[in-house]
Amino acid sequence: MLINVQDIRKGNIYKMDGDLWTVMAFQHVTPGKGGAFVKVKARNMKTGNQKELNYRSGEKIEIVEVYEKGATYLYDEGDDCVFMDDESFEQYHVPIELCEDVKNFVVLNGKVRLSVHDTTVLSANPETFIVMEVKEADAGVKGDTVTKTTKSIQIETGYSIQVPLFIKVGDNVKIDTRTGEYLERVNS
Repeated sequence: MLINVQDIRKGNIYKMDGDLWTVMAFQHVTPGKGGAFVKVKARNMKTGNQKELNYRSGEKIEIVEVYEKGATYLYDEGDDCVFMDDESFEQYHVPIELCEDVKNFVVLNGKVRLSVHDTTVLSANPETFIVMEVKEADAGVKGDTVTKTTKSIQIETGYSIQVPLFIKVGDNVKIDTRTGEYLERVNS
């Protein structure tokens, strides 16, 4: 579907030179001299390379249709993460570069969302909010409570986040996977 470049949004996936690109950021620029343009920061879905591109106002780009499906994170194989479609039980091999958030926030046999175009998996994403058990926690240093005090912990996947001092090993914590931030302690 062709759209005017001025209607582009973060997260849109479009086709350029035969490759699929995802919009990471965009900015409408109106210089004092010359015509307006849109500056787009995009990532190549196949290679992971990033580019800053300028498009003239009124230029059209081809947005591709992407749908999401539920899947289970099975295992790692070489440079790929392997997922199984929850409905068809078909297995997908996804390059590890597209699975960074999954590796940080999903344990083996955990649920993920796959973004798919035609039959190609474009990305694997964890649920927006997850609950994980604390496996390691630094000792909290009490004292200066004028500012928000935090300490570093490790969750089940080995990923480290900052949490309040009262969190200890064995606690379950709720995490926003978009930002990697602690939200709250959860009773098990």
